[in-house]
Amino acid sequence: MSFWNLLKISIKGIYRNQSGLFWTIIMPVAIYVGVALLPINQFLKQPIPYPHYLLPGILAMQIMQGGIYGLAYWMVDMRARGVLKRFAVTPINTFELVLSLLSARIVVMLMQVVVMTMLGVLIFDVPFAWNILSIFVFTVLGGGIFLLVGLLISTFAKSYEAAAPITAGIGLPLTFLGDIFYPISTLPHALQVVSKFLPITYLADGLRKVYLEPFSFNAVSFDIFILALWFAVMLGLVIWRFRLED
Repeated sequence: MSFWNLLKISIKGIYRNQSGLFWTIIMPVAIYVGVALLPINQFLKQPIPYPHYLLPGILAMQIMQGGIYGLAYWMVDMRARGVLKRFAVTPINTFELVLSLLSARIVVMLMQVVVMTMLGVLIFDVPFAWNILSIFVFTVLGGGIFLLVGLLISTFAKSYEAAAPITAGIGLPLTFLGDIFYPISTLPHALQVVSKFLPITYLADGLRKVYLEPFSFNAVSFDIFILALWFAVMLGLVIWRFRLED
């Protein structure tokens, strides 16, 4: 079976999972609309309207959740049902299988970015700088990091019950310390230090720059560097831990 066939099967499997679609598409849209309508900017005193500031942050959150929650739970379920073991005794190349899983979810993430962007532009008049290539790079790089986190979680958790506290323990700090809903400068100093080590901080910051400002490589180069470093670290950990035969 070729990579492209595996990719099509993976995408179909994602969209057949109605609960997964709810949490990865419908819920982030509802959160964005609900939070954007709140008078939060009078407390944050941002120089731009709050819905404009929030959109890239919600996109970063979507990408993070799609990787950590979506893939981790899927892998745990497949492992628990013995599907991965059955794959291991087929002629399917392990590398192609894993690559198809990651690629399918990145395709879904890109679709989520398109939907959320249209929502922000049409409803909240978010300025869109049309830095499409930069948005693609940040989505793929950020998506790769959090998909690898999801894969890594699946190597430690052998059941949904075991995976749930791990994903929550990772996902919640990323959500509230990751420059999504408010600038990290509003946090206590100790939490600001923690935030500056999190990949989602640089994903949200990079997306915010390429969404709302004319493109400048100097402005986003540090964000890309930190994300690339995180990707390399996570890839190394996954190669070390992930075993399809387990």
